[in-house]
Formats: sequence, structure tokens, C-alpha cells
Amino acid sequence: MIKNTIQWGLNLFYPLFKKFLSFQVYAYLAVGAANTIFNIVLFFVFYFLLISAENFYSLGINLSTLAVEIATFFSFLISVLTGFWLSKNFAFTNSSNQKREKTKQFGKYFLVSLQGQFSDYLITKGLVIFLHTEPRLAYCISTIIMLILNYSLQKHYTFKAKKENVNG
Repeated sequence: MIKNTIQWGLNLFYPLFKKFLSFQVYAYLAVGAANTIFNIVLFFVFYFLLISAENFYSLGINLSTLAVEIATFFSFLISVLTGFWLSKNFAFTNSSNQKREKTKQFGKYFLVSLQGQFSDYLITKGLVIFLHTEPRLAYCISTIIMLILNYSLQKHYTFKAKKENVNG
């Protein structure tokens, strides 16, 4: 049901973008944006819960200094799974569905996402520490930068179509 609803939504809005984008590019951008928004919402929720817990309970731990890292970690773990599922099922539907190939694709997706998360972390921390940017705003800025980079890596590395060997 979720898959059908997402496909319906993609099909509903595609006519607005049909003149400018192929369906694959449109679907990749749409599900990538949705997953990015999901990741940001998760980050905000985890961050808020951690800050609230510190203010409410005396845990003996300074959670505010770790809140960005903890929220980033949990939002990453969840959104990397949803991101792969969305990309595989809606953007790169013509990529191999063989179990072995999907496992390789997930491994590549995870590595690219992990690199992106590490870079995202460094950019976020740099904005917070050196430019004194509010952590949630810094996270959003960093996410936009990494979304552009990760799009290119996922397209050309993770879900790269294999060239057929033509002897002739």
C-alpha cells in the first residue's frame, strides 16, 4: 500500500516536470527530497528529545554537548534504510533486482551514505564551532550541500547501469 501510494504521488505530480526531467531523474529527486526531509525531521525529534531529557532529568551526563552527534547517528541509521528502499523502488527501477546485485547496491549505497554522513557531520560541526551557527540551521545547510554530492555519487556509482560487452 505504501509503495502504491508513493507511486501514485509521483505519477500525479510528474506532468508538472515532464518538460524538464525524465521520470527517473524526477523520481530520484522527489524520493531523495522526501528522504532528506524525513532525515531532518528525525534529527530535530531526536535532538529535541535529548535536550528535553537533559532539562527534565538529572542524568549526570551533559547531553547538550552530545545531542548533535546522537541525533545525527540515529537519523542516519533510519534514513539510510528508507533512502535505499526509495531509490531502488522508485528512481532506479531498471537496475538489477537479483539478490546478489541488490546486496552489492546496498553496500555501495551505505558507503556513499556513510561518506556523506561523515562529511555532513564535519560541515555541521564546522558551522557550529567556527561560524557559531545554530545547530539545526547548520544541519540543514550541510544537508543541502551533501544532497547534491550524494546525488552524483549514487547515480554514477551505486546504481550505475552496467555496460554490455559487445563483441562485433
